[in-house]
Amino acid sequence: MTSIGLPRVGAARRQVALWSWRKIWLKTHLWLGLALGLFLSVIGLTGSALVFFQEIDQALNPQLRIVAAPPEGRAAWRPLEEIADTARRAIPADSYLGWCYWPQNDDGTFLFYYRVDNPRSGKPDTHQVFVDPYLAKVTGTRVWHSSENLLEDAFVAFLFKLHYALLVSGIGDVAVGIIAILAFVSTVSGVVLWWPRNGKWRNAFSVKWPARSERLNYDLHRLAGLFLLPVALAVLLSGVHFNLPQQFKAVVESFSTLTQPEHYRSVASGSALVALDEAIATATRSFPDGRIYAVTMPKPNDGAYIVDQLFPIGWGLDGRRTIYIDQFRGDILQANDPLSGDGDGFIQWQWPLHSGYVYGWPGRIAVFLFGLSWPLLFATGFLRWLQKRRAHNVASARRVNIQSPPGSF
Repeated sequence: MTSIGLPRVGAARRQVALWSWRKIWLKTHLWLGLALGLFLSVIGLTGSALVFFQEIDQALNPQLRIVAAPPEGRAAWRPLEEIADTARRAIPADSYLGWCYWPQNDDGTFLFYYRVDNPRSGKPDTHQVFVDPYLAKVTGTRVWHSSENLLEDAFVAFLFKLHYALLVSGIGDVAVGIIAILAFVSTVSGVVLWWPRNGKWRNAFSVKWPARSERLNYDLHRLAGLFLLPVALAVLLSGVHFNLPQQFKAVVESFSTLTQPEHYRSVASGSALVALDEAIATATRSFPDGRIYAVTMPKPNDGAYIVDQLFPIGWGLDGRRTIYIDQFRGDILQANDPLSGDGDGFIQWQWPLHSGYVYGWPGRIAVFLFGLSWPLLFATGFLRWLQKRRAHNVASARRVNIQSPPGSF
């Protein structure tokens, strides 16, 4: 009798242990979803919009973003240094150009960013200047981000601030980073709860039909999170990188050495500064497979040109390469490549993953759908919680009625 009973006792104990762990994961998933659902819905919806922020901004501001392109296209661009110099003449003398988005279409303008101190707020405002590449002519300027009044921000800039900081400067960035970490935990707990312990994988991927509304709501919640799981993990992890960069890099450095960008400094050689045309030519000659997405102009004294390229890495995927070029000598100081296999390469993956550019238009659409999934998951999860709570209250009321003898009240 003993030899037969021991395995049964062991199996029963394992079943109790599994059920206890399941309850822990269930409570974790439930309370994280209820606590963060509204914030994640806002972050998700704004993130979906920002996947197409260039297209949205161009549609809202065609007079700034769109120009008449001649038949020869980019071959008719004015020299790049002339375009940059046009932008410099349009900004205050005590400021300098920061980064610049490169035109991705023949009818697009160069979009330069620069900062201007705001004496009222004591902080810098971010402005933009747009330049027609065919005429080297400014098409307009505007405030991108005001340090004093959010209502003065460009619409897309407002969306960015709502997305990564919930409109709260400083602490908002950290809060959204922590929310991303907790959302990652919630996502993992959802996978644990979904995992079919009975081995019936077909049922795990199916929707029961026809079924009551409660079951359909459950299946919708379960599958909406499941089918976008790879996108969710990539976007949440990269979101931590953007909002908690120092902490993220500290974790990466525990596995691999990272090179700090501030170490890529230009060395004054007594010669004239390298023109933008020459810097871009150097990057293009060295890495002809890439297409330029953005360029950061060098800071005075020892800053470097920073050229961001998108390039194919196979299997339909695009990576981002960052190239640092000495502003005096014109040689390459460093090139961080996502295929390098080190910590710097891992960091290079974060922006393509977060934006969806890693897989072109399909990737961007996947990230767009992932953002939309957050309010859907919150709504279906909240409804399921209400349904289970209502069922629990009804069951409790029935137990009270059964246990109470007639005339006891």
